[in-house]
Parts: sequence; C-alpha cells; structure tokens
Amino acid sequence: MRLIKMFGLVAIAAVAAMAFVGATSAAANTTTKLCNSHNGLACSGDGATSVHMVLATGTVLRLLSPIVVLCLGELWESSGADVGALGNPQRLDLTSKSSTGCGTTSAHSNCTLTIEQLPDATLLKLGLDEGSLELLNGTFRLQGCGIGLNCQYDLAGTLASAGAQHVTLNEAPTTELGGKFFCPDEGTLDGLLETLAPRFVLQ
Repeated sequence: MRLIKMFGLVAIAAVAAMAFVGATSAAANTTTKLCNSHNGLACSGDGATSVHMVLATGTVLRLLSPIVVLCLGELWESSGADVGALGNPQRLDLTSKSSTGCGTTSAHSNCTLTIEQLPDATLLKLGLDEGSLELLNGTFRLQGCGIGLNCQYDLAGTLASAGAQHVTLNEAPTTELGGKFFCPDEGTLDGLLETLAPRFVLQ
C-alpha cells in the first residue's frame, strides 16, 4: 500500500513538473511591455515612460522575521530608459525606493529602513495584464527598533506578482547579509502596492 501511494505521489510530482516546464517555456517566448493604455491585447500608443507605486490604501508593508516590522509608507519608482520598451523580459530598474513610518510599536517610529543599493528588476508577462516582477539585486538596512538592530538584507531574487495596476509581495524571501545583534538569517516582505496612474502588463 505504501508503495502504491509512493508511485502515486511520484506521478503527481511528474505531472506538476511538466506543467511548470510548459508554463516556463511559454513565458520565455513572451515579449513584455508596460503600457499606459491598451486595445484589449496590446498597447495602444507608446509604452509607459515611468511608473510610480505606493502602498494600497489601508495596507502596510511587513518585514516578517523573528521581529515583525511594519511600515506605513512605501514608494517604488522606475523612470529609466527601458520603461515601456519591448523586452523579453522587460527591464524595469528602480530609480527610487523608500520606506517610511517603520516600527515594531503602534507609533511606527522606532525603526529605520533605508535602501543602500537600488534594485535592478525585470517584468515578465504571464497573461493578459498579468506578470512577474523580479528584483535582480539591491540591498536595504534595518536599524534601531528599540534594541540597536543594524541588519543588512539582500533583495536579489525577490519575486512579486504584477497586474491590475498592483504589485503584490506575498511573503517574498530576503536574505540577511550581516549586521549585529539579533539579525535573522532570513526574512520575508509582504505588501500590496498600487500604481498612481494606470499601467498595464502587455506586449
């Protein structure tokens, strides 16, 4: 009976792997463009030349680790030459990123989260106005929090979903690079950002 169950699990894993490979192969052949407007399937007019994202109304950015830090403000901006250019995937490097109102208390003021290296990023279309945003590098530092934290985190490999004029970080992993006093090896980022003006993930 155990052997039958094992073969069943192996078969399910194999099917899932084939489906993943198929989806990856399809995505690899998809060109991506960030648009201001569209005609249903493709951009209408020129692509976007910039994108600004902030936390969706009523939400916070969470750095989840042994110490949970909440930030009331988050701004991502990309206005590089590659914004709106057709790519496979499209480059969407960040030209500005900031976090404000961060803390472990209700006052949200006892932590400082600063960007030390702005992330380069790529945007890959996965469906109609649906894509994946990946940070290729970038670092930020978490300091204070009432206990003298000074921890540096790596953003490389951070993945977020993009579409419907939102970017969603669903417990995206980060890696702690070094620091002092109670710096966890890993943490996750959780948050929902929205664009300040209409933007669509198309081709």
